[in-house]
Amino acid sequence: MNTNQQHAGLIGTTLRRIGFDRNSMRRQSDRIQAILRAALLAAFLIAGPLAASSFSRHVFAAGMQTSRAEAAARQRVPAVVVHVTLLATAWKHPTLSGPATLSVRWAAPDGVLRTGRITSASHAVGSTVTVWIDRSGRLAHRPLTRAEIVDHAIGAAVATLVVLALLLGIAARAASMALDRYRLARWEADWLAVEAQWTNRR
Repeated sequence: MNTNQQHAGLIGTTLRRIGFDRNSMRRQSDRIQAILRAALLAAFLIAGPLAASSFSRHVFAAGMQTSRAEAAARQRVPAVVVHVTLLATAWKHPTLSGPATLSVRWAAPDGVLRTGRITSASHAVGSTVTVWIDRSGRLAHRPLTRAEIVDHAIGAAVATLVVLALLLGIAARAASMALDRYRLARWEADWLAVEAQWTNRR
């Protein structure tokens, strides 16, 4: 058997399994169900990438705008470590090389000295670290990086595909249940008709 015959056999098997064949035993509802499945699959394959791409671009653009706004409103300043509290983690006890809560002191834009706490790798008391502050001189998170924004955009794309797959799966399940009820009703009606004929013959 050559490669073309193998492909043809695989395609034929797939079509039979989803209901696209010339089997005379196929009911009309079976063919409708097969068409619905194919339509929902096509909708996912076509709409999925488009929706994921559109949403991820929106998230990326919004993230870049937020990053630029944060960078414009914040600045990095040197701060002196005045106290160190070592932190324990789930996998080891506090160590000098592990994470720590640092009490730091820095000068605000108006020249006033301020103090606050940050979580960082352990530093010696009296050493200098760099912190981010806002325009009022308070501690602030660093602006979003491009790598973080890309991660958010990728996550948004994946989430879009998952949500779309769930919605289409729910639609397919609902359609299948409706067709099952229809088939059951038709089977009961046909059985009642046959039973009446058998009863009249006795």
